[in-house]
Amino acid sequence: METLSPPVTARNLTAFFVLAPHPAADAPPDHDYSVLEESVEAQTTLVHETGEVRELLIENTGDIDLFIQAGDIVKGGRQDRTIGVDFIVPAKSGRIPLPAFCVEQARWHRRKTESDVHFAASKDFLASKKARLAIHLAKDQHALWDTVAADQQQLGQSLGCEVSSHDSPTSLQLTYEHAGVRHAVEDYTSLLEAAPHATGGRVVGVVWAINGVPSHADRYASPALFAKLWRKLLRAAATEAIAARPAEAGSRPAPTSEEMAAWLTGRSRGRKPAAKEEQLPPRTRLRTQRGKAQHRFEAFDTGANAAEPLHVAVLAE
Repeated sequence: METLSPPVTARNLTAFFVLAPHPAADAPPDHDYSVLEESVEAQTTLVHETGEVRELLIENTGDIDLFIQAGDIVKGGRQDRTIGVDFIVPAKSGRIPLPAFCVEQARWHRRKTESDVHFAASKDFLASKKARLAIHLAKDQHALWDTVAADQQQLGQSLGCEVSSHDSPTSLQLTYEHAGVRHAVEDYTSLLEAAPHATGGRVVGVVWAINGVPSHADRYASPALFAKLWRKLLRAAATEAIAARPAEAGSRPAPTSEEMAAWLTGRSRGRKPAAKEEQLPPRTRLRTQRGKAQHRFEAFDTGANAAEPLHVAVLAE
């Protein structure tokens, strides 16, 4: 069973951090990865528009391998997209096809000063669990559009204001950038951002409960990779918690660390379902386990430590 930290709560959002044992003195160093947000900003990763909604081209010009997480949003192009799968892009990769989904309807042209041939930013993940399940399981563009519209409506109702943008009302990314949404997110992040440092352990992941109910988890192969993604994960979880805020105060009490550890490993649900595997060139292997109340998604880097998952995502139904 995973070792989890004591819970840390902000409003209706509770975090439990996954703690890994310290490695042996003679253990090899963790494999180093860049992530999409930092590498796009550094211009060592180029994400190219193809004119196809479901496929982009990714090019890693940097000196280290790149990890992309399913649900990463890229802004720009002819439509904002979200990456459809976990994906490893080797250093100096050249252009590689990358599965994607649209998170913005109607627009198919340049938006203001943005480029329509490439994407210039990746600041956010898909926030809602339903949206992540839509790309992981349904793999249905129309189902994702429906989920995006519902997410925008729920955020607007929770905040009591219109959160869509005049520049593109259907853009999920522009909704995340809305001043009211960002201000509400900061109310959570200010309370939780430093929490991993207070555990005193090697933090490799986080498990979330929203309104006292297990929601989702992300675990990584190294503390360094988790640290690079932590703020983006936190913003996404806070956004989901805002949309799910109960009408009246008083969520259920947060689960205990032991209860959340059991949920994370699936022990509380009995026998694990059969796994489905998929190979994505050049170096990604995906494993999916679908359950009645919980789904588990694992990504492996076949060019590094192929025996252990680089990323594990667990999503409640």
